[in-house]
Amino acid sequence: MTRRFNPFGKITLTALFIVFTFFPCMSMAAEYNWRMGHEELPGGFMDSVAKHFAKLLDEKSGGKIELAVYPSGTLGNSEDMVEQVQQNAIHFNFADAGHLGTQIPQVQALLLQYLFPRDMDVVESVLRDGTFMDALAPKFREKNLEPLANFTEGWQVWTTNRLVKKPEDFKNFKMRTMSSKLLVESYAGYGANPTPIPFAEVYSSLQLKMVDGQENPVFAIYDMKFYEVQDYLIFGYTSPFFLTLVTAKNFLDSLPADMQKIVRDASRESIAYGFKWQAEFNASRLEKMKAAKKDLKVVRLSDEEMGSFRKLAAKTYDTYIQIGGDGAKEILDALQADIDKFKK
Repeated sequence: MTRRFNPFGKITLTALFIVFTFFPCMSMAAEYNWRMGHEELPGGFMDSVAKHFAKLLDEKSGGKIELAVYPSGTLGNSEDMVEQVQQNAIHFNFADAGHLGTQIPQVQALLLQYLFPRDMDVVESVLRDGTFMDALAPKFREKNLEPLANFTEGWQVWTTNRLVKKPEDFKNFKMRTMSSKLLVESYAGYGANPTPIPFAEVYSSLQLKMVDGQENPVFAIYDMKFYEVQDYLIFGYTSPFFLTLVTAKNFLDSLPADMQKIVRDASRESIAYGFKWQAEFNASRLEKMKAAKKDLKVVRLSDEEMGSFRKLAAKTYDTYIQIGGDGAKEILDALQADIDKFKK
């Protein structure tokens, strides 16, 4: 997707000292004072789920744990904060598959398009109760990361300057993508001209017609005002945008068993909250966009129309296995088995 523009750039140790000194004060009464950073604005998905997670930690520990949440890229961009987790500078972060894929190529299974069905209840069941993480988690641990829970910010949605309902409609269409080999191949396979552009430049690129469309969750389209310079908002149901709540393996291992259990239980219990929250938030943002731009055309592809794209998207699954390397095929097989199980 999607990361919010971070005006701070690469954060320095001096900046970390300033942030930790003058930003949210830690309670002297708490036995464990932890920090969590994320890139999104206050009141957004990451911020709301992080604060719910903090509340659960406090309640389950009887006040022994206090988690301070630092929003808006205060501590750096996604790559910065994953590194800070690994180095125990901060304790928790939401990491997406696009950024994690540079360290853990196998996690890019979550970038594959048309892998998940349209039913978000299936997505929730897979993330909460699926076994694919049994195969994927060891790859995190090799990098001193412990995956605690997977979330989604909702379906990624196309905004376009013309109607797209079948692959042929992507002919001579410049589609903005992240710099992901899988996503570039996906859109090239549909017949588009994939054009990697930094997130901060997407609005101006759409406005100046350097690209014809892009893909993001509904709330990001609203927040970044992409709908202002596009004619269509198309639910192609290509893939949900996934996030993984991570901590450092050595940090979690250092905690007493009862504290480890509290962290894991609070993480898991936050999943249902996150799913409910994103559904309501995205629905409200869609209505706001429709009200703000009366001629915005909202289109939802039918199962038959999605089928045309699904056949083409399947060709990138072999690419994932190639770039994912050791264990990638087993992880994809496990993920597909989970999806099949919960679709029944």
